Amino acid sequence: MKKIYINGRFLTQNITGVQRYAIEIVKALDKYLNDNKLNDKYKFEIVCPKNIKQNLNLKNIEIKKIGNLKGHLWEQIELPLYVKNKFLFNFCNCAPLVKKNQIVTIHDVAICDVPYAYSKIFRRWYKFMYKVLTSRLKKIFTVSEFSKKRLNNHFNIPLERIEVTYNGIDHMKNIKPDENIFSKFSIEKNNYVLAVSSLNPSKNFKLILETAKILPEINFVIAGGNNSTVFKEQGLKITSNVKFIGYVNDEELVALYKYASCFVYPSIYEGFGIPPLEAIYFNCPVILSNIEVFKEIYMNNVLYCKIDDCSILKEKILLIFNDKMKKIYIIEKEKNLVDKYKWNNIIIKLIKVMENR
Repeated sequence: MKKIYINGRFLTQNITGVQRYAIEIVKALDKYLNDNKLNDKYKFEIVCPKNIKQNLNLKNIEIKKIGNLKGHLWEQIELPLYVKNKFLFNFCNCAPLVKKNQIVTIHDVAICDVPYAYSKIFRRWYKFMYKVLTSRLKKIFTVSEFSKKRLNNHFNIPLERIEVTYNGIDHMKNIKPDENIFSKFSIEKNNYVLAVSSLNPSKNFKLILETAKILPEINFVIAGGNNSTVFKEQGLKITSNVKFIGYVNDEELVALYKYASCFVYPSIYEGFGIPPLEAIYFNCPVILSNIEVFKEIYMNNVLYCKIDDCSILKEKILLIFNDKMKKIYIIEKEKNLVDKYKWNNIIIKLIKVMENR
C-alpha cells in the first residue's frame, strides 16, 4: 500500500476559490477511493496544523494534526519533516521548498500580472517560492490553459510539465439553501444583482460601484470580503442601492445564487473563476468581464462586459431585468457548462500522475 500525503494547511483558512478547489478535490478523492476499491492500494492522509477552521466529513482519508507552528512556517518546517520522502499533494499554490517528491497546484501568476493587488513582501515571497518549486518539480498543476501559458511565460516551465486541472461545479448539488439570509439582511428575493468575491483590487468591484451609481433603481448585493471600508478609503462612493453583507457560508451563498436576478463578476484577472459557475448551476444569468480566461472557460455561453466601461455593464444588467425571453435564452445556454466541469475529472488525473511517477 502506497502512503500519499496531502498538505492540509487550507483547512486553517477561510474559503475562497483556492480553498474550494482543495476541499472539493479531497471530497471527490475520498468518494473515488471507495467507489473504485482503491483503499487497498493507496492510503491518503491530510496533514494539517492544529488551528483548523474547516471540518471535512471523510470516510477514507484520515486528517492528522501535527506540530506547533502555523502558516508558512508550519508548511516549510514541520510539514516536510513529517512527510519525509513520501509523496505530497499541495493544492493551494504553496508547498515545502525542500521537498522534491511532490506536486503543487499553482492557480495563477497574479503576483506577476497584477502586482498592484499585493504587498511587496507578499510578491517577493511568492515569486521566490514559485521559482524554486517550478525548477525542482517534474509536474505542476494549474487550473486553465491561460494560467498554463502565464506560468510558462514568467517562469520558463516547459508546457509539457504543466497539467491543466479545471475546477468543478458538482459540489453545489449537495448544499441546501439557507433562506434566512434574506430576512437577516433585508434582501428582496428575485430583485437584486449579486456579486461574490474578496475585496482584492483585481476583482474590480470599482466597476460594480460605478454601475450601481448610474442604476439607482437596481439593488446590488455584494457578498465576501470583510466590509466596505476598503472602497471608502479609496474615495469611492457607495450608493444606497449597494448592500455589503460580508462573508457568508455555503448555505447562505446558495440561497443568494438561487434568487439573484443576475450575477456579475467583472474581474481584471483570474486563474479560473469558480463563483460564476456556481451561479450558473442555479440558473442565474451571468455577466463576466471579457478577459482571456473567461472566454476560455465560459466561451459564448454568458454575457460579457468591458473591465472599464460601466455603461456596457449597465446595458447588460438592464437587458436581463427587462427582457424575460433573453434571460431565459441566456440561462439555457449556460446549462452547456454544468456537465463539463466536474471534480472527478481532476481525480482521474491525480491517480494517473501518481501511477506514472
